[in-house]
Amino acid sequence: MSPEKSANNQLESRNQEAKKEPHRSVDRLRIDATTYGSTIVLVVGIIITAIFQPVFLTVSNIANVLSQIAVLGILTMAQTIVLISGGIDLSVGSNVALSGVAAGLLFMHGVPLWIDCIVALGCATIIGVINGLLIAQNRAHPFIITLGMLTLLEGIAELITGGSPVNDMGALATTLGGTIFFGIPTAVVLLFVIVVLTALFLARTPLGRAAYAIGGNEEASYLSGIPIKRTKIYIYTLAGVIAGIAALTLSGILNAAEANIGTGLELQSIAAAVIGGTPLIGGRGGAWRSLQGVLLLGVVSNSLNLMSVGANYQNIALGIIVLIAVMVQKNR
Repeated sequence: MSPEKSANNQLESRNQEAKKEPHRSVDRLRIDATTYGSTIVLVVGIIITAIFQPVFLTVSNIANVLSQIAVLGILTMAQTIVLISGGIDLSVGSNVALSGVAAGLLFMHGVPLWIDCIVALGCATIIGVINGLLIAQNRAHPFIITLGMLTLLEGIAELITGGSPVNDMGALATTLGGTIFFGIPTAVVLLFVIVVLTALFLARTPLGRAAYAIGGNEEASYLSGIPIKRTKIYIYTLAGVIAGIAALTLSGILNAAEANIGTGLELQSIAAAVIGGTPLIGGRGGAWRSLQGVLLLGVVSNSLNLMSVGANYQNIALGIIVLIAVMVQKNR
């Protein structure tokens, strides 16, 4: 080929690339509805509720909503980390119950509160370690392992309490059940601290990045040198620690602990994470996305309460939201 023809071909190729550039710019500006869907629905829901129920935007009601979702939000951070790694933890609710009961029973017998808190966190952490070891060493599906752990922990909590609630959590209720500066509930401040720490963990630490890698492709992660077993143990251990924090927060807010106090929290935390954009298949998602899911559940529930909608209809509405979120994630 002559130099003249070669130059002409290169010029023609560049012209074709230039023609494609506007289309590429448009693609970059296109909004992915599956990524920002929960944000859009949340904003629209707030606007509609504020129009029909002006009391919704009052400071007291907003504080009430945030207080109600604080424990679920903390627990959803634990679930988010596990889901991103391609796992699932059905035992977080019963972990909250058993850890809270352990702290409450010790407090009843005169043990100092700071020791009670350490015991609750230690109990929740040990449960996380056991989950991680069983899942990593036996290569069993996390669903089955954590389902069995859920049943086991519920039984232990019922056994040690005799089915009776543990009342009066003392200073724990005063601290976590009260408010901090400017009347902001302490539990809400703790929620946002946990969310920020979770976001930093996932984005800035090697273990957080390894969780994304394993959730995206475990085999490729193994071939690239990521220690799969050790990473899974660390992830479930961290989920246990966060569950312990949620247990202390819930016990402080309610000023009580009982064996069935965490019933349903495991499914709600999964639903909140999925609604926010953290899929069940792993490899994607994040703390802020999951927080949006928690906020959406809280806003919907509060809106229906303000409209005097019955509990049964509320469950129907929340169920529909979860189903839509799952289908959107599947399509993505």
